[in-house]
Amino acid sequence: MISEKLKSVMQKEGAVAIVAQGKNFPHVVNTWHSYVTLNDDYLILPVAGMNTMEEALANDNRVLVTVGSKEVEGLHGEGAGFLLNGNATIVYEGDECDHMKANFPWARAVMKIAIKDFIQTT
Repeated sequence: MISEKLKSVMQKEGAVAIVAQGKNFPHVVNTWHSYVTLNDDYLILPVAGMNTMEEALANDNRVLVTVGSKEVEGLHGEGAGFLLNGNATIVYEGDECDHMKANFPWARAVMKIAIKDFIQTT
């Protein structure tokens, strides 16, 4: 179950960093909170490029995701951030993909990240 604090963070604009294990080194992509749909069990976001990320996920679909906002009260004052652990897949068709492409016509697919666990870091 996603916490109310994490939901509050995702309602503010901020950067989302997604890290996967590349062939020789971790690979990182970024997007924005406003592009991400957050549900209790997963994140879904539009994919335009992300070709190297797609290759990395084909070999190992584990990802780490960071999100944060200085506009939400954190553990020690202004600013809250989270580290999420999950498994990601690239989806090319279906209702979620159609919905995302309607909102972001530049999307060629969606990334769906099943959230395994998360921790508030700040």
